[in-house]
Amino acid sequence: MLFMKRAVGLSIAFLIFALVRTSAIDWPEDYVVQKNSTSPDGRYAVLVATPDAAEQQSSNESAVYLADVKAHTAVGEIEKVDYFEHQNHRGLEVFWAPDSRYCVVENDGRYGLDSVILLKLKNNTFEQVDLGKHVETTQKRVFDGYLNGNFRFTSDGKLKIRALSYTNPKEFAEVPTYHGVFQGTFDLKSGKWVSSDARKIKEDDWDNLQTAYNDDFAKHMIIAADDSQVPEDFTGSVFRSQEEKLEELDKTLNEVYQAVRSTMPPSRFAKVKQEQVAWLKTRDSGKIGRGKVKVDRRQN
Repeated sequence: MLFMKRAVGLSIAFLIFALVRTSAIDWPEDYVVQKNSTSPDGRYAVLVATPDAAEQQSSNESAVYLADVKAHTAVGEIEKVDYFEHQNHRGLEVFWAPDSRYCVVENDGRYGLDSVILLKLKNNTFEQVDLGKHVETTQKRVFDGYLNGNFRFTSDGKLKIRALSYTNPKEFAEVPTYHGVFQGTFDLKSGKWVSSDARKIKEDDWDNLQTAYNDDFAKHMIIAADDSQVPEDFTGSVFRSQEEKLEELDKTLNEVYQAVRSTMPPSRFAKVKQEQVAWLKTRDSGKIGRGKVKVDRRQN
């Protein structure tokens, strides 16, 4: 199963919508703020147990909490999430809306998503919505595989979810391998899915979508004449010249273009193509930005 069911025996309604209304509790002992989990306004964050604390726990599961870091209190436990700091073969990522009113907590297993929980904050309480259950159910109509999620909050109060699915993670030659994509939009105000679907795709399209969904790839590229100029903790791509970097960016742009073409209906993609051609004409005329710019366009 892709998303582990930990709350056995609870009603389906409670699994999907769990309203948490608790008074602030003490900051759990030996708990720390999970890396990159603090809300944009700096008030909230997700707490996880330290490895030492997890080792002392009697249960095999480690509770995860939403915390008010300014008040140094825990708001409540996040259900169906099990993780402690630096745990092997597991991960925990938090994606916040710009207004800090919503966040997605993604709990990863070894090969893909384990659970996806949406937190809706209000008056120092929060409501939990199990988004992962719907994604899993929709994807299993196509095939049962592992999922990697991508999330984006929009300015009109929606949450867009794109999840790539696959089978045969160990790539055994005798085992069939399938690739797929889930696309869904969740309305934050009504708490309902506006749209969702899943389908099989080709491996090349799957690879291109992986590139397209990694929207911060450019942040992990640097130019360094030699290894001495590379920071010790840098894990991205290193290029020896600006030309090498531009070639890689051009390759990435082409992959994203192919990904867009594979996911959009033909009529909508035709409009995107028209907009792209118009943008290129504007760029080459030197009218992009406030002033004229000189563009060196290489012919392919």
